[in-house]
Amino acid sequence: TFTPEVSANLKGNHGLEITMSTQWLGLLASATLRVMHPELYFAGLHTILRLGEWVEKQGDVELLDCLKNWASVFNVVMVMCNRSTPPHRDPKCLPEALDVMMSVSEYAPAVMDLTNLGITLGYKSGTMVATCCWIVRHAVDVHCRDGVMWAWFMRDTVH
Repeated sequence: TFTPEVSANLKGNHGLEITMSTQWLGLLASATLRVMHPELYFAGLHTILRLGEWVEKQGDVELLDCLKNWASVFNVVMVMCNRSTPPHRDPKCLPEALDVMMSVSEYAPAVMDLTNLGITLGYKSGTMVATCCWIVRHAVDVHCRDGVMWAWFMRDTVH
């Protein structure tokens, strides 16, 4: 049986600080999804609300505190620093979902390849890309020391 729990990165004294620091970008990614795919936005919102109700009934104070400050309809965020990624799909994500990936730091432009579509995108700071990462193979090529990318997505085990 799957039992949700607080990510190891969000446990302890710094968990609340980390969660609070993600709020603005979480709201931005959620608002983007609301425009692009309203049904998925409301499904994610419904899931987060139901998860909160379930956690409250379970009495898991740590997870409830985290959820109270989670400002996104996505249930997972991954932050990658100074990393290039090889072409890949994300099979643990929902097949019908859109993932929102964003580049948020000051650095030389990176490149995102959507390999099975034959598309190459400039991925400079401030860029957001939404794809169905379960289907679309994607890769990011970063050639600098100050690259930060955020990927917001929905894991199938929570929905």
